[in-house]
Amino acid sequence: MEFLDVLYQYIVEHEFLGKIINVAVVIVFALILSKIMTYLIDRNLSLEEVKKKNSYMRIVTIMNLVRNIGKIVIFFLAITISLDILGVNTTPIIAAFSVGSLAISFGAQSLIKDIINGFFIILEDQYRVGDLVEILDYQGYVEEFGLRSTLLRDFNGEVHIIPNGKIEIVTNKQKGRARAKVVLSLDLEEDPRKIVDLIKTRISFLEKDYRVLEGPSVWGVTNNTDRGYEITISANVISGEQFKVEYEIREEMVEMFRENNIKLPEIRVRR
Repeated sequence: MEFLDVLYQYIVEHEFLGKIINVAVVIVFALILSKIMTYLIDRNLSLEEVKKKNSYMRIVTIMNLVRNIGKIVIFFLAITISLDILGVNTTPIIAAFSVGSLAISFGAQSLIKDIINGFFIILEDQYRVGDLVEILDYQGYVEEFGLRSTLLRDFNGEVHIIPNGKIEIVTNKQKGRARAKVVLSLDLEEDPRKIVDLIKTRISFLEKDYRVLEGPSVWGVTNNTDRGYEITISANVISGEQFKVEYEIREEMVEMFRENNIKLPEIRVRR
């Protein structure tokens, strides 16, 4: 206790040190508040009932924006409070910031246009994270979306950062949902009814998968060829998840073919 009394007396006598400690407390509090906000957003996005909603990807997009804006507000307030604690009059700074912002705005019209256009993209729900879109001759999946720009990854893995202000026409090729489709080729000797029953059993695990909005369903024999026939499997899934679901279905089908000695169509060489 004596040590604490001495420490307290020292802090009182050295006012600046006390201010530094108060500033540190404010910054730590801002960091904790930011972490709590991020945790609450991530926890809600990971809930199964939220993932099952058709508007899940839109919710993800909006929550990411809320997180970013929230962090800006929290740390702006923390800096302002810290300056007040240190005895810096923040009123002129805020006033200068407002005037400076007005002056900058005339030279940053493209930035303002990006933000305004980004707001209307969200409001009109033109596309969401995970959607397959075509923008300015670039085609790919929306990986990130902010008020200022859209991050698009094409099929070659290249990332395109497109300012929202330049986006005038958007072609959304799978808004909200997409179809996972797998076509299996089988030998004519295989019984199609037996195969369909086996497939239904093997893919039943997808019925409770949050990514699957409808299905999966087995269409039956969808095509006859000179070497056999084809059976198609499909499921409506959350946009952006269709390829992962297709991969999982194909893996299950490989195991099913091996376990049941199912024959593939023979390759016939024409002479």
